[in-house]
Amino acid sequence: MIHTTVQVIRYILKDLLEPAAYLPFGIAAGGLFLLSWYLWRRYVCGEKPVRRPDRSQWLLILCVVYAAVLLKLAFFSREPGSRTGIDLIPFSTWMGGPQAHAYFIENILMFFPFGILVPARFRRLRNPLFCVDAGFLASCFLELAQLVTQRGYCQLDDIATNTLGAGIGWLIWYKTQKGWNDNTEKRSRGNR
Repeated sequence: MIHTTVQVIRYILKDLLEPAAYLPFGIAAGGLFLLSWYLWRRYVCGEKPVRRPDRSQWLLILCVVYAAVLLKLAFFSREPGSRTGIDLIPFSTWMGGPQAHAYFIENILMFFPFGILVPARFRRLRNPLFCVDAGFLASCFLELAQLVTQRGYCQLDDIATNTLGAGIGWLIWYKTQKGWNDNTEKRSRGNR
């Protein structure tokens, strides 16, 4: 059991190098988005340029970086037609060995940032139901795109684990926000 757990952890750590390698791509996409957004607001909308992006704008840029890395990892890094098939059996991925367990856990980890960034940036998605539903829809879209282009196996497990990851990410965001707000409130009471 311990040997299997160590193997799973090793697989996960090894597999985390792949999305890390896509970070420059994501950062370039975020920079391109920022430049396009700035030019649009400046020259099309006629707004006066802002000296520095505020928190909301940085969160939007992080959302773009995350989306670019996610799409590169789960879609664009694969050859069209390289993977075909549908698996609608719940937890079939988990039934495999240590590598399959790692894939299962990695699919949960893949949507943590979604559950954290999306409610942080978009007020309407701060409701846990809306955020998790958005994660579910994003995962369904990704799986459907993989199925149609044959760039990935369409698996029910992927949708379930991605949705779980979005939910856990939301919980982390919520607890962090609650802790931040509690500390701010305590500090403001202490100054009175």
